[in-house]
Amino acid sequence: MKEHRFLWKAFLSKEKLILCLVILILMVISMIYSFQQSIFAQAGYQQAYPNAGLEFYYSLFRIGTNPILFILFMLLLPNIMSYDILNMHQNHASYMIEVRLTRQHYYLESFIKNIVLSGIVVLMMEFILLAISHLFLAPVHFQSMSYPEGYYITTQLLFSHEVINLIAFFIMTALGYALVSSIIFSLQALITNKYVYRCCGVILGILLVLFPALIQGYLPVPEAAFLIQINNLVALGLEHVRENPFGFSHFMIYGICFLIYSMISLFCFQLFCIRRENYD
Repeated sequence: MKEHRFLWKAFLSKEKLILCLVILILMVISMIYSFQQSIFAQAGYQQAYPNAGLEFYYSLFRIGTNPILFILFMLLLPNIMSYDILNMHQNHASYMIEVRLTRQHYYLESFIKNIVLSGIVVLMMEFILLAISHLFLAPVHFQSMSYPEGYYITTQLLFSHEVINLIAFFIMTALGYALVSSIIFSLQALITNKYVYRCCGVILGILLVLFPALIQGYLPVPEAAFLIQINNLVALGLEHVRENPFGFSHFMIYGICFLIYSMISLFCFQLFCIRRENYD
């Protein structure tokens, strides 16, 4: 039991909580700036559109128009637990627990707990941002509305009921970031500089946004490139830059993208374990 509790201590520390708090503060500052620069801050808009609070909240996750929130989430991911695993490995602080649990078991448990913690932290951040937006910027109301076709942001992306839609958005976005966090976890086998690794999530996030656009011209079916765009996991249906590839629904796009990233994650983790076994 002591060995298992030790794996949680990598996250449960004052320093890590302070880091999460700092990133949350930066997110709130970004949210306030976005609100002040948006149409939602104009006089009378919230009275005219009852769901303005929800519209504003969803707009925060649009990577194309509000990349700062996405960058801060990607900055947070490697620092939730992955960095501590890398740091303990390089300091040989995990040697005894590797011996007791076996190295394969230790890294598998760390891998899973990193996913769980990442999802929980992102979910908490989403809820806190919603609460702050509701209390101080744009009150959130749940009123069914009929939006014109092609409207830039709706409050019924996945379900016709706003409350269910919001809960689904919370969960699916948190799962998406948690999955990306699992890929970042395995990158520590390649990125051994601790300070570079702390920031590697931002670099990876930018690449995953731009990569589909860069390769689409080289594919027989250009639309297929956008099935792997990270927007499908963390900003589902919010961008409105183009129609969904192949006419797929939002759920289908999310499911396909989630499956692809899951396979990439498992493949990277296998390479990570092989490298740890053979070179460390």
